[in-house]
Order: sequence, then structure tokens, then C-alpha cells
Amino acid sequence: MTPPPPAPPAPVVVVGAGPAGAAAALALAEAGLPVTLLDDNAAAGGQVFRTGGGHQRGPGHDPRGGELRARIAGSPGIDHRPGHEVVAIHPDRSLWVRGADGRVVQCAPRALLVAPGAVEIAVPVPGWQRPGVFGLGGLQLLLKGAGTVPTGPVVLAGAGPLLYLLAAQFRARRVPVAAVIDAARRPGFSTLLGLATGPRLLAAGLGHRWRLLWGGIPVLTGHAVTAIDGDRGGATAVEVAPVDADWRPLPGARRRIAARVVGMGFGVRPNIELTRLAGATHGWDAALGGWFPHRSADLETSVPGLFAAGDGAGVLGVDNALDEGLIAAAAIARGLGHGGTLDWRAAAARDRRRRRRVFREALADWSALRPGIFAAATPDTVVCRCEDVTAGEIAEAVAAGYRAPGPLKMATRAGMGLCQGRVCAPAVQHLLAAAAGIAPGDIPPPTARVPLRPMPLDALTAMAAD
Repeated sequence: MTPPPPAPPAPVVVVGAGPAGAAAALALAEAGLPVTLLDDNAAAGGQVFRTGGGHQRGPGHDPRGGELRARIAGSPGIDHRPGHEVVAIHPDRSLWVRGADGRVVQCAPRALLVAPGAVEIAVPVPGWQRPGVFGLGGLQLLLKGAGTVPTGPVVLAGAGPLLYLLAAQFRARRVPVAAVIDAARRPGFSTLLGLATGPRLLAAGLGHRWRLLWGGIPVLTGHAVTAIDGDRGGATAVEVAPVDADWRPLPGARRRIAARVVGMGFGVRPNIELTRLAGATHGWDAALGGWFPHRSADLETSVPGLFAAGDGAGVLGVDNALDEGLIAAAAIARGLGHGGTLDWRAAAARDRRRRRRVFREALADWSALRPGIFAAATPDTVVCRCEDVTAGEIAEAVAAGYRAPGPLKMATRAGMGLCQGRVCAPAVQHLLAAAAGIAPGDIPPPTARVPLRPMPLDALTAMAAD
């Protein structure tokens, strides 16, 4: 028997149940607006508040995730639909949503807030496609979602707060971390002064560093992994080199460190697939993680009625995401005739965002991605793992005149694989920029296409019949 179609969505749809989306849905419900909360995960919270059978306490544990989930479950105004993924969004704000049963339905809310979160930035080096090499976010997902931890020697490399948080979490679980390789140098005095404006976050970061020092885990600052050795079983060791201020590997002797598991991560970038599909205008800011949608003071994009909040609109952290969810909810409520009920809370959220600015600028000054790190890729290094496209092939295509993501994709197939460029897009962008002698921000963002995820054809034909 064919299951009945799901109930129609509420006038307001929120996409993404991470900190920004969850905060917005709760605020809208409190203002008396029914809201449908769509999320492709099984539980609300996003990556930062992820829960499961694994890591529930220890370094980095934040009780706010459990509180958000409990409030969403207890709110009669929120229609929370886990396991629902948006596979298309159109300039009129209409959506194609694939449900947990595989069916695709269409909806056209009066107001739409997208809070898709961020995507990890992968940096290709020789051997990065070997078994045993993970992104830092992937390793943390395994830890927090299922309690899965490595058993062999582990090397964690990259830059940013997640590098030290994951190392501290692994140490708490007695994982043998052989070394932490940080491309960023130790922050200078002025940067430390800026970080001190966020005392809670600074104290947490210093606590993670102290745990590593106490555990005897070596930390190499101003260094990066430049190659990963291995055998048929996977990774066996990493090659490490010092880097300059732009994170470009310096010539000279290399150090080798044994490792069966390697975690690499150089921060995250906004997930702009939905805002790109909707036709919103975007800008470039390396401190925000790269491409981001332009927004008004109320967080409305250039598409009327389409709002964006959280790290999907600029990577600024969980506290900022919670506040942006509230600010966007207040604007949506006001536009739908429920004005005033959330305005005073939104004003307080705006003030908190302003006061965090110095901290976020200092954090970006310390650990935001530097383009020199992509010079670790040799001509034979695979950049697009889906299509086996190398850095040398990308350089040859640029020399032949292909100087934009679209033409470069057609010439090399970089970004045409299963992931549709979600992994390789930053590397392709920076390698293209370096080869063409232009700034990364002068290269247009990659095109997003419908459907955003692979799906069976019968799901689309059934939707057309409906």
C-alpha cells in the first residue's frame, strides 16, 4: 500500500536543524508561527551538537545541544522532519524535498530560512586518497556519532580550533596521538589580545593545549603534512615540512612521523549550494571561509523572502549561529504580521554579534586558510578523487585558457563526480588561481545543479505525476 503523502508544510520552512535553524524554529514557534523544520540528519543539532552512541562528555561537550533537542521535541508549533533533504530550491523559494521514505514532494513556503551549515576544506597532498586518511570533521563525526576511535598511531594536521579540540577528545579516549601538526604559527601579542575578548572560548582553547602538553603529545606549529606514505593496508607515515607565513611548504629537510590514521582539516567553508540554486548574489571573504551569500541587516538574501543564517552564510561559530537564527526569526515574524514579539531578543542578539567581531577577526588572523598550503600538491597529486584529476592536469587546462570553474570542469572533469565538487572545489579554485596568477576571490563560485544529491529517477517521475 502506498503511504499517504506527508502533511503540507507550514507557512515558514527552516532548512537545517543545526544551531541556527533550531534556534530560528524555536523562536518562530514561540511567536505563534507554525514552522516546518527540515533536516537530513536523524536528530537535530548539526555537527557541533551531534549526538549518538559515542562521545557525550569530556572536552568540547556542550549541553546546549540536548536542551535544543528537548525544546524542539516539546514544541507543538514545530513540525520537525528528520531524514528530509532538500534536493532543489528555486528562485520563487519553492522546494523539492526528499523524505525519509524516498519520495520527493514540492512545497512553496511564504518565508524560507536556510541554515545548511559548513563544509570541511580538504587540502590535497600526495597520498591523501589512501585508506586511513580522514578529514578532521569526519573523525569527529565517528567519535561523536558512534564512539568510533582509531587504534593505531594517529597524526592530526591542519589549522584552527577543531584541530586542538579533536586532539584533546582523542587524548581523553586514550587514542595514541603521535603528533599534532599546525600550519598556523603561535598567535602574536595583538592576536592574543583580540582572542582575549572571547574569554570563554580562549580558555577552552588553552585548556585543549594544556591537555596535549600534559599528555606528552608533540605539537608542531608552522608545519604542514606534505605527503602521506602507505602500503596496501593504508597510511603508514606522514612527511612534515615547515611552512612560511602563507603556509607554503619551505624547501629543505623533511620529517617523517609514523601514522596508521591521518586526520587533516584546514577549517570549513559555507555550504552555499541552496543559496546558489535560488539565485542569491554572493561575495568572497577568506575570513568567513570563502564564498558567502550577501544578506541584509535582517539576514535576508537578495532573493525576497529567502533568509540565510549560521555558518552556511559565513563561518562565525556556534554562538553566532544561535544569534543569527533568532535575528532571522524576528524578521520573518515581522514580515508575516507577528512583529514585535521577538524584536527585543533580536536586538540583544545583534549586540552580542557586534561584540564578538574582534574575537572572530583575531581568530581568522591566526588560523584562517592561507592559499600557500595548496602548493603541497605535486603535478601527480590527485585533486578530484571522484574523477582522478591531478594538479598537473588542472595546470595544463589553465595554460590552455580554461580559467573559470565551468570550462575547467568540462576540460578536466574535475567536480563532475559523485560529490559534485563538494570535496575538491576549494583546491580546484586555489590551484586555478595560482596557475592563472589571479586572486581566489576573482574566480566565480562553482555552479550548483538540480538535484543536489543523487536520487532514483522514479522519485522524480512520481513527483511529476503527483
